[in-house]
Parts: sequence; structure tokens; C-alpha cells
Amino acid sequence: MKTLPASHSAIISPRLRRFSGQGLVEFALVLPVMLIVIFVIVELARVLHAWLAIENGARFGVRYAVTGEYNDLYCLGGCDEQAEEDAARIPSAKDAARAGSVAILRNESLLPGQPGYYKVTVCSNKDGVVYFPSDSNTSTPADCQPGEDPGGPGDRVSVTVDFDHPLIVPIISSWWPQVHLTAKREGIVEQFRVARVVGLPATIVLPSFTPTESPMPTDTPTVTNTLPPTETPTITLTATSTPTPDCSKIYISSMWVSSDDVYARVYNDNDADADLIKTYFEWPDVPSPAYVDWFEFDYRYWGGNEYNSPTTVSNTEVELSGNDDERWETDFDNAPPEGIYGYFYLQLTFDYPDWGICVISRSTYKSQPPTRTPTRTATWGPSPTRTPTRTLAPSRTPTRTPTWGPSPTRTLTRTPTKTLTQGPTRTPTSTEPGETSPTPPLDG
Repeated sequence: MKTLPASHSAIISPRLRRFSGQGLVEFALVLPVMLIVIFVIVELARVLHAWLAIENGARFGVRYAVTGEYNDLYCLGGCDEQAEEDAARIPSAKDAARAGSVAILRNESLLPGQPGYYKVTVCSNKDGVVYFPSDSNTSTPADCQPGEDPGGPGDRVSVTVDFDHPLIVPIISSWWPQVHLTAKREGIVEQFRVARVVGLPATIVLPSFTPTESPMPTDTPTVTNTLPPTETPTITLTATSTPTPDCSKIYISSMWVSSDDVYARVYNDNDADADLIKTYFEWPDVPSPAYVDWFEFDYRYWGGNEYNSPTTVSNTEVELSGNDDERWETDFDNAPPEGIYGYFYLQLTFDYPDWGICVISRSTYKSQPPTRTPTRTATWGPSPTRTPTRTLAPSRTPTRTPTWGPSPTRTLTRTPTKTLTQGPTRTPTSTEPGETSPTPPLDG
């Protein structure tokens, strides 16, 4: 059996001791990365759960709001009037939204922008009610002015849930304490107060029979009186009347802003056709030099340029068929790069020939986009700055290499006389010992 000499074993032992702590060092280097990955996964899962919770809350709230029901506990002294019922419907719909958004760290007593802030907003499209959507960039919740409204039968009601989700991971929460989440759902309020009128066909008219007199008996049994002829009844049919138009059945269901355009969806649920005869449009917050370029409703019916709000167009006859809907649109030119924003109000006047005039309106609001760009997260930038630092070293190597290359080339192209004049090149042109140079050297 061969054994290693003592000198050889003494050389191997320190090497083994040198690598005995390698695993511990590697684990210490990998541990922070592993913890960061685990923390990010946990936080993303919490954000996803909170987002699903508020989505369910908005869905639960609008489903309850469209039914017209309310909790009797919110009726102080009984809800005998319609205004009292509507006042009780608002907190009842909010309770349904809270029941849908469970298992989140919410606190309704906090202010907007604080971790855990939670708010439910109920708003409708009634005339005079303005809905302001939430802004995720500034943690601004939705609002309804002059006050929240649940809407009536046939109105559109919306339930918006705003929640500032708190982050709990120490590394992330130190510079990003909360994430603003918002969810909105809309629905049409059911006809819970009055029965819906259904057009029934005309009733069947029955003939009216004229009774005939019985003949009087006479003393002479052989003589009989001739019965008078009976009149044939005349059947008169009642003409079916055309349903009278109703101004509540022509309305603007929605209005929104996209880039430099404003849109509105108009519905005519009456059987009769209506003519758009006047358009009134307000846009006080759009910055100059933007101006209104044209109006379009099924086709472009006005093409002037208006630089000041409001814009009024009259004496137009744009037809909206019965039981139909159409999109109204206007376009702005010279709009800012981020698009138009601010308060917009639209009022349309429709004429039902041989009946009357209906005026409908709708407003919307779009907050001004923030001046800061989404790439403001400059804290992620230090890692890319290391890459240009590393590329500086290779760039120096090619610059040094060409500086040495041209000198051999110049030496090869020079004549022997020029070679003798260069100090460094005298060595290759020296002669063997004992020989004399054919040409005397030049003075330096």
C-alpha cells in the first residue's frame, strides 16, 4: 500500500481547509436575492387579492343598487316619500359593496393617499349630477357632485370602489407605501316604482244588436201580423292610435373623452322619429390654441371652427330613428400632446314632428394628465449605469493597437538612406563585425 510522504500531505491540508467555507460564502451571497424574490412574489399576490376584492365589491354594489331595494334600518321614522327611499338606498348599496370586498386591510376613517384608505361612491346620470372619476396617479378617489345619487327607474347608476392597498414588505414599503386600486361598475335601474307600459293591440269590437218587439196577439187566431225587418248591425272598428312620444325615453346614456375627441351615446326608445335641431356644447377647461373642428351625428352636420366655449349650432335636421341609437362625436384640433381634459357639457334638442320638443343633456369630466411621466421610477436606473462603465475598457484597447501598427509600415516603405537617419532603425541596418559601412552615418 502506497502512502504519501509527510511533505506531500502537509501541502494538501491547507488547500482543503481553504475551500471548506465556500458553501457558506455562496449561500450568504444568494440569500439576499432569494429573499427579495420571495418578498416580491408575496406582495404581488396580496395586490392581486386586493384588486379582486374591490372588483367584487363594485359588482355586488351595483347589483343591489339597480333593484331599488334598501335597508329599513336607514329609514329614520319610515321611508314614506321617494326622497327618503333614495337616501336609504345609497348606504344600503355601500353595505353590499363592503360585503363583496372582504379580507383586505381597509379603514374608511383614513384620508385619501394613506395606506388602507377605502371609499365607495354611488352616482347616477340624472340631470345636474356630475361624476368625477378616480385618478390612480394622484390617489384621488371618485366623487359625485353636488351629492351622491342612486338614480331612478331607467337611469344609469354606477358604483365605484377606491382602495389604497398598503404594502407590508419592509424593503418595498419604505419607498412605495401603498398602491391605489379602483373598480367601477354600471347598470340600469329596474322599473321598481311604476309598471312598464306594454303596447297592447286594439280590443275586438262586438256588434250591438237592436232588440225586436214581439207581435201582439189578436182576437182572430187566423190573422198573423208580419214581423218588422230587423236592422243589420254596423260594426265600427276603432283606429289604433300611435303611441305618444315620451321625453324620458330619449336620453344620453354615456359620455366620454378619448385623446382629442368627445363622444356621447344617444338612445331614442320612442317609436317615432326625432330630428336634432340644436346642439349646445361647453368646453371651458380645454387650453388654447385648441378649437372645436366639427360635430358628427350619423354624419358630419357641422364643420365650422370654434375657438371659444360654448359652441352652439342651430337649425339642423339630423334624424334619429325610433327605437334606435346613434353616437355623437366632436373633434378638437391643436390639442395638447396628452389630449384634451377638463369639464364637458352637451345639450341636444330634438323635435318630434306634430308632437313636441325634448331637450336632453349629459356632462363628463376628465382630469388633467400628470406632467410627470410613468418612467419616474428612477430608482431602478443605477443598475443600467454600470454597463457603460464596463464598455470603456474594451474601447481603449483598439485605440492603442493602431498606434503601434503604422511604424513598421513606414519603416518598410522608406529607402535605405532614410533608414540610416532614424535612431531606432540603425540596429537592423548594422553590419557584421570587421566590416565597414558603405555609407558614412549622418549627423544627428
